[in-house]
This record gives sequence, structure tokens and C-alpha cells, in this order.
Amino acid sequence: MTDADKKALSRLSRGASPENRASTDDLQSLLLQVVFALLMVFMIAYFIFVEDAKESREEAVMELNRQKLVLALEKTAENYRARYGINALMTYDNDGSRRFDAKSFIKNGSLELAPAAHKSFSAGAAAAYEDYENVDALDAVWEKTVFEESGIAATNLAPAEATWLKSARAEKIELLRRDVRGMQRSLAAELQRTWIDNPESIGDKTLSAMIDRLKGADITVKLALAAEISDALKSRSLRLISEAAGAEMLK
Repeated sequence: MTDADKKALSRLSRGASPENRASTDDLQSLLLQVVFALLMVFMIAYFIFVEDAKESREEAVMELNRQKLVLALEKTAENYRARYGINALMTYDNDGSRRFDAKSFIKNGSLELAPAAHKSFSAGAAAAYEDYENVDALDAVWEKTVFEESGIAATNLAPAEATWLKSARAEKIELLRRDVRGMQRSLAAELQRTWIDNPESIGDKTLSAMIDRLKGADITVKLALAAEISDALKSRSLRLISEAAGAEMLK
């Protein structure tokens, strides 16, 4: 409070004698300052409220956007699982969970698939190899698809949302690559296991003879042969899986 305000209040408190009576200007000035102070408090509270409300709305919009994008990512991933033939070779448990049983597709040392499953596996292996040859192009397709599925425009995303979406998209793409690669490697590993159990099913006399030698060999010979046989079996199994699919395997 200024000195002029104090003097005006002092004159008011001493009574309304002519010499002490506050002037109209003094009273108006004092009242204006009080009103202005109250108005400032109200304005500050109002702007704080508006800012909080704005932040709450932005957070609500971001949360809704994220939910839509998560659903779009899941739907896109499921479409690619079908594209890569993953679903066609899966089995379903009673609780609805999916699993891949490589043993059910290996018979007598070779890959045996029903016609429909073989078609899906072959087309899927070719599609996966083509897609993952250029991951940047694949990501661009995913980005376009996810925005279309979610109904959200890229320009409507906040920077934090865009960063999150890019990371989530890359994670989904990598998980699918691992699923396809894991399926292919599981089939190859199962082939190798059956060949070791039954060397004659390999269809390669040299490899069969090497495995037979392991049974009666001493530890030194076994160690020397084991690495050589392992590499040969791995190479042969992947080649046979690739030939059966008509496409190269993912690395």
C-alpha cells in the first residue's frame, strides 16, 4: 500500500470533518487498487485452471491416441503373421494360446507339410525374405498401415507420441522377424535331431558314416567329429528347409 493510500485511510478513520474528509479521488483510487488486486488474484487462478484443464485434455487425447495406435499395431502384426505363414503352422491349446510344434512336421528325416500348410509356409518364407531385405521400406509400409487402421493422421501426433510409435513399430517388426526365423530354425533343429537318432534318414552316406563313427570313437575323435558334424547337419537342414519353402531363410 502506498503512502497516499495510508493517508486516505487515516483521514477516513479520523472522521468526516471538512479538513480531514477524504477526497472523492482518494476513495476512487483506493477502491480501484483493491478491485485490481482482487482481479489479479482471480486472473491468476483462472489461468492456472485453464492451463491445468488444457494439460488434462492433451493427456486424455494422447492416451486415446495411444490406445488406438496399440490396437492398430496389433492388427497389423496379426496380418503380417498370416502373410508370413506363421498362423498356418501354429497349434492352439485349450486355453487359446498358440504354439509351434516342429516335431509334427518332421517325418522320416524330412519336412512333411499338408498341401495348404506347405503353400502358406512357402509363400510366407518368400514374403518374409523379401520384406526383411529392406527393413526401412517395411517400416514405411507399417507406418502407413497403422495410421490408416487407427484413423489418426501423423500430423496430429505430439512429438512424444511419434517417438513412442516409432519405437513400438520397430519392436513389432523385429518380433515378427524372430518368430519367422525361430520357426525356420526350429524345423531345421528338429531335422538335425532326427538325423542324429537315425543317421540313415539323412540321405547322405558320408554324414551317416561320420555319425556312426561317433558311437565307438574315443573322446578325442568325438570332439573332432562333433564340430564338423554339427556344421554339416546345420547347413544341410537349412538348405533342405529352404528348398522345401522355395525361398531363402531369414538370417
